Amino acid sequence: MVLSLIFCATPGAVNTEALRRGVAGGFHRALFLELGSCIGDMAWAILALVGLAIIVDNDIARIILGLAGGALLLYLAYKGFADAKKGGMPEGEVRAGRSDFATGALISLGNPFQFAFWIGIGGSAIAVIVPDPQLTDFVVFYLGYLAGCIIWCFVYSGLIAYGRRFITPRLFQAVNVICALVLTYFALALLWATFVAE
Repeated sequence: MVLSLIFCATPGAVNTEALRRGVAGGFHRALFLELGSCIGDMAWAILALVGLAIIVDNDIARIILGLAGGALLLYLAYKGFADAKKGGMPEGEVRAGRSDFATGALISLGNPFQFAFWIGIGGSAIAVIVPDPQLTDFVVFYLGYLAGCIIWCFVYSGLIAYGRRFITPRLFQAVNVICALVLTYFALALLWATFVAE
């Protein structure tokens, strides 16, 4: 759970987009996006658990995932800039939908370097805790990780919802611009890592 909370709290594309959507639409929009990202995280964790290193080793799969993830992040950055240009404040809590959940999952699934995290840190963490891990140890570890993810989803979404009341129209514009710039940075970093940094 501790590893999960640290991983989830790290600034990244998911938290940035959750902040942007949560400020615009409230607790449920941030929560749905974060819960969607948990699905992506656990999918990568399961792939690492069953040993599908072929995804990281296969250049074509890595490039396709890198391109898709970079394109999605650039699209979300564009949406942030467009919302900032519109100005004004959204009215009340906007109902969360499937698109929030799907976006969270796609951001997470579109990052093939999470697989490297699971192979490197996830597997070694289990080995440090249990010298000769069995299937039960892996299941308990991943359930603990999932529990940490879900805790983070609710805590972070709650913080966004609480802080939302202090947002003015000008600050809302600034949040959209800052989030769009951060998403652009993460998109370019993902594309750079996909094509340049081997």
